[in-house]
Amino acid sequence: MNDLQIDYFLAVARNLSFTKTAEEMYVSQPAISRHISHLEKELGFALFDRSKKTTQLTPAGGLFYDFFCEYRQNLARAKDRAYKLTNEQVGSVRLACMDGWKNVEAIPLALRNFQNRFQNVDISLSSYGFKGLLKALGSDKVDVIMALEGTTEDYSDIMTKTVTDVPLKLIYSVHHKFAGREGLTPVDFKDEKLFVPTTEESKQAEANNKRFCRPYGFVPTQVMVDNIESMLLNVQNGFGVAIIDEWALQSAGKDFLSVDLGVSNDVILAWKETNLNPAIGALVSEMIFIFNREKE
Repeated sequence: MNDLQIDYFLAVARNLSFTKTAEEMYVSQPAISRHISHLEKELGFALFDRSKKTTQLTPAGGLFYDFFCEYRQNLARAKDRAYKLTNEQVGSVRLACMDGWKNVEAIPLALRNFQNRFQNVDISLSSYGFKGLLKALGSDKVDVIMALEGTTEDYSDIMTKTVTDVPLKLIYSVHHKFAGREGLTPVDFKDEKLFVPTTEESKQAEANNKRFCRPYGFVPTQVMVDNIESMLLNVQNGFGVAIIDEWALQSAGKDFLSVDLGVSNDVILAWKETNLNPAIGALVSEMIFIFNREKE
């Protein structure tokens, strides 16, 4: 269970509509449904009655709605008290992000808010690819990494917290033959080459790409290239398509158009369990709070 799942549940309960909630929170409806399904599975109760034409809370859903509303109020009060207690926090924290997230507006916004509140904590920033992030964290070159969910799943000594989620996009060139055509869906690109960069997680990426395309009734023809830059270069010149997250698309430039895949990846903050730097907790809590607030 995480704050994002609770946010989506409360929003759907208020709106009594998955569609309206998706529009309100600027995410896809399948992403909303996926998070609430995970919450229902963890709680062990159906929260919404989906057997009718309109969305309605189940009796259990009504109880959890009251509980989570009270939880939110208590949490806000606790955070206010915690901010007062930790305002004099002194120290430093080293944060590393995924390469390709350099132009994401939400990250500097979150960091500015953190520094305004914790003025005595210094932050240093760096960026790495998938392999570099784990290496930097493992060798204590950084304290915290921001990455996609699954990055650290093979490491038992790493703590993680979900910050937000980011939609996935199928991208194509502004020079592509479909550029300017309205109403495109992923199935329109079923005959295109789908470029995948060769990295440590490339096998997982290939499997994920097949999974993303399966609901649209086709298996993509995937072509491996040396790195992300080569992938973008091929797509930019109209030789095929690629699947990237929306944050990476923001940093890729203006030469790309996109189609929503209707799925999202969770974004996590991760740090070593043995790292006792007290500034880590302050940074993690503040960034989760800020990202969730931006979704409201």
